Amino acid sequence: MPEHGYTIAAGIVAPKSRGTLRLASADPTVPALVDPRILTDPYDLEALCDAIEMSREVGAQRAFDEWREREVAPGPDATSRDDIRAFARRSVGTYHHQAGTCRMGVDELAVVDPRLRVRGVEGLRVADASIMPVVPSGNTNAPSIMVGEKAAELILG
Repeated sequence: MPEHGYTIAAGIVAPKSRGTLRLASADPTVPALVDPRILTDPYDLEALCDAIEMSREVGAQRAFDEWREREVAPGPDATSRDDIRAFARRSVGTYHHQAGTCRMGVDELAVVDPRLRVRGVEGLRVADASIMPVVPSGNTNAPSIMVGEKAAELILG
């Protein structure tokens, strides 16, 4: 890596791929079964490749000349769309704003009802980003605070 430089990180905020998080056992010490299923929807791979190409275009602008020694990733050897797809598959990761693992809703697939109660488990509510049925486009801090405030109101209420 160059001593000095800049980073432009490509990503997709609202992927269509959906993973799973399941209990492996009734024993709470047994790790959960996590399958993120990243890039399983073809749309996500193409959207990520578009984002990588746009990031390259931005980084290649004259305004960055004094800070850019060379492109490190995907690098000068990635010249075709297939090269970019291969890079995306090799380097893909997640943002650190996971949400929706026990989404709120009124349908049979919703884990939490609109009063934040876990279906089928009396006396248990969930009040964090996991209840959000759609991943927010921004940081989850403010919506999580709002969920917590609403939970307090429902519990006290």
